[in-house]
Amino acid sequence: MKKIAATFLIFTLFGMNLSADTTTCDALNTNVTTLESSVTNQQALVSKLSDDIGAMADRIGDMADKIVVTEELLSKTLLTLTGNDSLVSSVALISPLDSSNADKTTPPQITLSDAANTYLLYVSTDATFDRTKSLVIYIDSSNTLSKVWSQVAELAATNNDVVFLAVKSINNSVISSLSNGVKLTLQ
Repeated sequence: MKKIAATFLIFTLFGMNLSADTTTCDALNTNVTTLESSVTNQQALVSKLSDDIGAMADRIGDMADKIVVTEELLSKTLLTLTGNDSLVSSVALISPLDSSNADKTTPPQITLSDAANTYLLYVSTDATFDRTKSLVIYIDSSNTLSKVWSQVAELAATNNDVVFLAVKSINNSVISSLSNGVKLTLQ
């Protein structure tokens, strides 16, 4: 019985009509060559990408080093400036008073807390003294102020006759920080 079952099994296995695609050796070699070329190209691409990432990491590291050096220089400069009283001073604009009126043709009396006669007059149509809306005028006497007051009046005319004034005093080549600002209405 075992012989019959084994013969039947062999007959069944070999007797079946098995179909398979056939290929030639050349076609198989072409497919293998194409696959090999594709793998080689992918390896080269991954290797180049790895090199590019490495170069980019080096450049980022260099930039980070430069940023650190710049920050150190800025902090040293800040410490030098804030620790040297002769480089930094402050001034207050005592007169005119905030929200006062002034004549369009005659400048008001400008009085500084440090009594400096030479100063930079900041005139603006904006309370923040935005550069695009401001004039900065070097004043070394009341005569100079009278000569340039027409410029102040012209700027005020563009803002409903209202301007903001502030000063930086100049004492022995030391320029103060910007003073308080005052609102002035020209009439």
